[in-house]
Amino acid sequence: MLLYLNENSFVSDERLAEQVKQAREDKLKIVMAHENDAVRNGCIFGHFFEVTPRDLIADGLYHDLAVGCHAGPHRRVSLALLAKALGATKQTAQSRVRRVTTLALTLRGSSSMTEPSNGDDVGEASATQTV
Repeated sequence: MLLYLNENSFVSDERLAEQVKQAREDKLKIVMAHENDAVRNGCIFGHFFEVTPRDLIADGLYHDLAVGCHAGPHRRVSLALLAKALGATKQTAQSRVRRVTTLALTLRGSSSMTEPSNGDDVGEASATQTV
């Protein structure tokens, strides 16, 4: 379970607390992402001790570290660390790049796999396709 924490978490909707309680009862792994970017409603971690239901805190919800999601040039690294915490590996990332490259080449009508792609051309190719 990915638990995305920002200033609005646990504030106005008790469904989140119920979902987290159920996940903990079911022994699901909970990966926490702590938003630090103010534009995305980030806040200091101490805020969560004020708004999280006491039983979740007492049960150890915050014993594991949350992955900090930072702004600016650190955002990509933050998201990579989050993906790793969720189980992503270099192998799964490479597999994704191969799929995007294959899709891009298919949309371009190329049968050659010699042209590298970072996936940026997928949108361009699909925009030029006619239906």
